[in-house]
Amino acid sequence: MSSLELYFAPHTRSLAALWLLEELGVPYTMHEFLITTGRHKEPDFLARNPMGKVPVVVDEGIPVAELGAIAIYLADRHRTTPLSPALDHPDRAAFLRWCFFASAIMEPALGERFFKWNAPASAVAWGSYAQAEETLSKAVSDSPFLLGATFSAADVLVGSIARFGIQFGAMPKEGPIAAYVERLSTRPAFVRTQAIEAESLARLTPPTP
Repeated sequence: MSSLELYFAPHTRSLAALWLLEELGVPYTMHEFLITTGRHKEPDFLARNPMGKVPVVVDEGIPVAELGAIAIYLADRHRTTPLSPALDHPDRAAFLRWCFFASAIMEPALGERFFKWNAPASAVAWGSYAQAEETLSKAVSDSPFLLGATFSAADVLVGSIARFGIQFGAMPKEGPIAAYVERLSTRPAFVRTQAIEAESLARLTPPTP
């Protein structure tokens, strides 16, 4: 067993963590389960993440939960394939901003869109769905990635959520964001990730009687 472990459930946010590991190219062990089994609510899992959510990564016995934390932690720790700017690099601030933008702005903004929340933009941290979409669209209109020509772990986080939004009709299927997601989808690591998820789902799904 590798010292790096991923707790993974197909068709969940853990796809982003799997993609990140494939981009890093580091060996890992995957503990897979269907989210419908409730494995993520069992005591040993809750000891690793009290929120009972996937993904969780365990690195040499240290559990790391929350996708943003996982991305920053792994990208900084495993630098054979650099996916984060160094602490003193000029792009470091933008990298951190986009990592937090994924969960702090994009996820609740999509929640607003999906569930038709009617919250004043001035009263909520994410502002509004329209602001979030416009901000991301501008960022990727003239650059292949969020940090310009350099792909980073921030693209894994933001790209995963944007892909989800497009798949479920909350984000535009054409335009800068759709083109950005298409660029990310052709990356070899992402292609591998999709194949791994499909294989995992096939293993875990009981055969139809």
